Amino acid sequence: MSDPNAVIKQLLYQQSGYWLAAGGATLLIYDWLLCLDREVQYIWKARWSFGKVWFVIHRYAMMASVIGVVY
Repeated sequence: MSDPNAVIKQLLYQQSGYWLAAGGATLLIYDWLLCLDREVQYIWKARWSFGKVWFVIHRYAMMASVIGVVY
């Protein structure tokens, strides 16, 4: 049978990882909200270009992956 202290230690490490991921997701959403007005002005109102596609893919792929890790 496994050592109860080792199991508790592993659960604490796992819980710490969840809290760190939730904190990272919170910072990402906070950054998105701070920049949303400028993003609408400079990105969404601009015509489609390689730079716009690159920005949108990376911006929202990162957000989806971080939220996916948290949940």
